[in-house]
Amino acid sequence: MEAAAGWRCRPGGRLDMSHGFVRHIRRNQIARDAYERAVRQARGRARGRLTPTPPRPRRPDQQVYRPRRPGGPGGDASPGSPPTTDTRGPRLFCLEYEGDDGRVTAVIVHQGDSAEEVTRRVCARSPLEPALRRALCQRVQDELSKRRGTG
Repeated sequence: MEAAAGWRCRPGGRLDMSHGFVRHIRRNQIARDAYERAVRQARGRARGRLTPTPPRPRRPDQQVYRPRRPGGPGGDASPGSPPTTDTRGPRLFCLEYEGDDGRVTAVIVHQGDSAEEVTRRVCARSPLEPALRRALCQRVQDELSKRRGTG
């Protein structure tokens, strides 16, 4: 039986491999094996550290949120002053006063505080006229009586 026209056969019935197709496949396989070997070695070297490195932030310029601790630094005490033990009772509310200059003054009001004492603390941080001082004292007195349940 004769070979079909256009087919290339070698004597003995073997395929003609001179076209180079299989050579390209072998070259790709060898290159892939070399790459996998290099990756495996690099991974093995990375795991081989005996002393772990200290954890570093991934983005050192990014700020990290740290919540405030009650009574600790950044609590209700003003910065720079030593923390004081409050014998005035539990906190009732935080009074925030915004002055004409836009500066906000915040004062924590406790259950044992009087309206005059709270007004004095606000005026120590941002001075007020006598009429405004009386109006603030009256408003604080109303809030204290409302929260204490006597009003």
